[in-house]
Amino acid sequence: MPKSPRPKAVRTLARQPAPVGIYAPSYDAALAAGLCRRLAAGESLRSMCRADPAMPTEKTVWNWARARPDFAAAKAMAMAISRAADRARHAERRAAKLERWEARAATSRDGRARIPPRSTYTPEIGAAICHRLCLGEALYRVCRDPAMPSQGTVYNWLRADPVFRAMYQRAKAVAFVHVVDTAAARARWLGTEAASMRGLARLEAQAHARCAKLAPRTFGRGRYGPID
Repeated sequence: MPKSPRPKAVRTLARQPAPVGIYAPSYDAALAAGLCRRLAAGESLRSMCRADPAMPTEKTVWNWARARPDFAAAKAMAMAISRAADRARHAERRAAKLERWEARAATSRDGRARIPPRSTYTPEIGAAICHRLCLGEALYRVCRDPAMPSQGTVYNWLRADPVFRAMYQRAKAVAFVHVVDTAAARARWLGTEAASMRGLARLEAQAHARCAKLAPRTFGRGRYGPID
């Protein structure tokens, strides 16, 4: 039986198509059809070729695609179907996640099913904070103490606890009076000389600045019109 002539090699750097029929003996149409169905279902080519002993190797599949344009087209279509299904599943998961986020945000706005965090406020800590505020100490200095809570925690307590809020307001009022009395007591020893008068004015300015920091912010209604 005469042997078929071997294909001639071409010396070139460009990629040459495979000779017709060089991989034909190992091609199985039924196996190729099953492989394309599994690719369209979402399985990867590598996992099929490694896990299933009935499947050819990955290199053999690529050789089939190079030698048979019909199989290459079917394989490309199956992979496109798989990618489209993957994108659809990803879009569904993202839509479900966005729906959960919107439902959670709506529930938080309505206040129906939201469980507030447990407060760590105790009357002893509140009394200690207000006592130091009564002596004219600023809240940020009180909160620098390692034994005291942070400013954010104190503000959360003020919003949540009306009793602590009323105590805090009374402490601020007492601190206002304390600063004024302290400034007056410091000014008693001042005489009527010019230097003493300048010192008294300085003490008054410091007391006013301190009271302005301790007092709550108030805003009046604006007046519009020509200046008299």
